[in-house]
Amino acid sequence: MNTKQIYYQDPYQTELDCTVVSAEQAGSLLNVVLDQTIFYPEGGGQPSDRGTLGTAHVEYVRVSDGEIIHQVKGDLKKGDAVKGTIDWNWRYKYMQIHTAGHLLHDVLMTIVKDLKPIRGGHGKKAFLEYEGELDVSLKEQIETEVNKIAQSGLEVVTKEATYEELERDCQFLPPNLPRNKPLRMIKIGDYPSMPDGGVHVKKTDELGKIWIANITIEDGKTNVRYGVVGNN
Repeated sequence: MNTKQIYYQDPYQTELDCTVVSAEQAGSLLNVVLDQTIFYPEGGGQPSDRGTLGTAHVEYVRVSDGEIIHQVKGDLKKGDAVKGTIDWNWRYKYMQIHTAGHLLHDVLMTIVKDLKPIRGGHGKKAFLEYEGELDVSLKEQIETEVNKIAQSGLEVVTKEATYEELERDCQFLPPNLPRNKPLRMIKIGDYPSMPDGGVHVKKTDELGKIWIANITIEDGKTNVRYGVVGNN
């Protein structure tokens, strides 16, 4: 990847001067590659950022063939020097939702020991999915505990990690986790580390109120839908 991922260096940075490395027409949009970016590309269940590059509008950001592609509506060309500005309210909302999902998982796993995480989504309809069945009567207890822990202001640490580090420090590793590219992890307070490539808040007391919308069980799998209210 040739683009410097500034969004990892400082997830709270909202503006950045950058240079267009390439700009190729793709239908009604331009596929733009930058020398450095604060725009988080969709991944790990977290939606991509949106915002502007100068007067052009960034509609969507993705990783394709190892490059960060900014899909842009506007006029840009190779060599242009532009200021990138993210939609901060959008970014922060999904930082909160993503971090809340990890904290909810951490708290849930201290209450229920026989669940195995399958996947999670941290967008508009945020959810966690597990192998195993969760007693739905625990919903209120889990919700109360996760909010109590959140307000204690635990530190949220994200950083690069090798596969070996993740294998050593994490309770669960996805079976398809690649070994041939840079990986990242998240650790909240003293809870176990987890593989994760998203962008997150610095402390859990930034999350507002975490609520569990519903818990459903089907074919031996549990789906926990959740959301975050406040602190936006």
